[in-house]
Amino acid sequence: MGSGENSNSRAWVDLVSSIVLIVTSGVIIFWSLKMHRPGGWSSAPGLIPLFLSTCTFFMSLSLLISSIKNRGCPQLITKCRGFSFHQYVSDIKIKRSLWIILLTAFYLFVLLGRIPFELGSCIYLISVFYLFWRKGGWRKIILISILVPFAAGGIFRIIFLIFVPGGSIFDWLIPFFK
Repeated sequence: MGSGENSNSRAWVDLVSSIVLIVTSGVIIFWSLKMHRPGGWSSAPGLIPLFLSTCTFFMSLSLLISSIKNRGCPQLITKCRGFSFHQYVSDIKIKRSLWIILLTAFYLFVLLGRIPFELGSCIYLISVFYLFWRKGGWRKIILISILVPFAAGGIFRIIFLIFVPGGSIFDWLIPFFK
C-alpha cells in the first residue's frame, strides 16, 4: 500500500474479489458434488476440489462481510463512475489477467474431461508458460509441462487410485502392472 493509503481505501477490491471467489467456489462445490464416486467418497475425483472450494467459499464470505463493513460498496460505485474502457484494456496487468482467465476457462471447459488429464494439462501449461514465463526457454517449458501433469496423473491414478477428469493415460498402463 502507498504511504497515505489504509486498508479501508481498497475495500472495493475485496468486495469484487470476494464475490468472484464466492461464485467460483460455489460452482466448483456444485460440480464436485455431482462427480461420479465409483467406490464412495474416498475414490471421488471431486473430493479435494470440494474441500478446497468449501474452505475458499467461507473465507471469501468472511472477506465479503469485512469489505461491506469497510464501505466497499460506495467505493465500488465511485470506481465504476470513473471507469475508462480504453484505459482498462490498455493496462498490461489487465491484459495478462484476461489471458490467464481465458486460458484457464479453455482448460476447464474444453480440455479437461474431454481428453486425458495429462494431455490437457500439458497443453494448458505450455500455453501459460509460453505467455508468462519465456525466460526458461522452450526446452524447460516443454519439460516442465510434460513432467508435472504426468507426475500428478501417475500419483493420483497409481498410488492413490483416484480418478482424474477425462481419464488418465495411466489407465491404459494399469493392466500391465496387475
